[in-house]
Amino acid sequence: MSNILLGFPNRADTATFNFGSWVAGLPISNVGKREQWIVARSVDTALASTRFQVDFGRVCNLRAFALANHNLSINASWRVQVGTTPGAADIYESGFQAVWGMTFDGDLLEWESASYWEGAIDDPAEYAGYPYLAVHALPTWLNARYVTISIDDTTNPAGYVQIGRLFAGGGFQPRYNASYGLKHYWMDGTELTKTASGYPLGTVKRRRRGASFVLDWLTKTEAATVHEIQRRQGLWGEVLYLPDPADQAECQRYGMLGHMAELGPIAYPYPRTHSVPFAIEEL
Repeated sequence: MSNILLGFPNRADTATFNFGSWVAGLPISNVGKREQWIVARSVDTALASTRFQVDFGRVCNLRAFALANHNLSINASWRVQVGTTPGAADIYESGFQAVWGMTFDGDLLEWESASYWEGAIDDPAEYAGYPYLAVHALPTWLNARYVTISIDDTTNPAGYVQIGRLFAGGGFQPRYNASYGLKHYWMDGTELTKTASGYPLGTVKRRRRGASFVLDWLTKTEAATVHEIQRRQGLWGEVLYLPDPADQAECQRYGMLGHMAELGPIAYPYPRTHSVPFAIEEL
């Protein structure tokens, strides 16, 4: 298990994008917009159509990548290449890796289902509408200008690949992990009312994930980094939350592209030790 990673800033905001074949009204540049509902959509599912290059315009520090609000199917895989020149992979090459790494509780599955034995959903329709990210954490911090992302989803039943947002950025990973008591939870925005007779009525709204934890053992340098995260990102800036970068399934289930719900005070409980609480809510 590795320590929590807080990804920031999202370098996609100022990047330029090319390669692939994308619908004219839904270009690949849309993944650089914060509004996840403004999607990029490929013209088909051919490998040549569903790849794109990211140019940050300068050398940037990178630690993690994520695709949000995507329609990638049960069989999808993707590859991240990092290079010093456009399309190159001389700095890093991930190889094609499965998009879906989550497993599910066998007690909730039918014995006859392949999912019972394989630990994954076998019905492609089950993936539709899931909020979970495609996540790839780099093994270490890298410095590069160019990234190429390739998606292999040729059997996607929709006939195209769709992505709402790209996260590509650096991050902060403390030397000591969060203290015991970390919480993962759902927030349901559904509004409930009752009729005069007491019958409940609901206006169903989106459910979002959240996480809260405390970093109790920060060094002076780490506390200064947290202080800078709070200044730069505030309550609205994007933060990629990965609970365990070494565990894709955990990052997919509980990780999120979110924002800080509060700017916790940096405390000084012991000599040369700093503590700060975090609350992250999904965007």
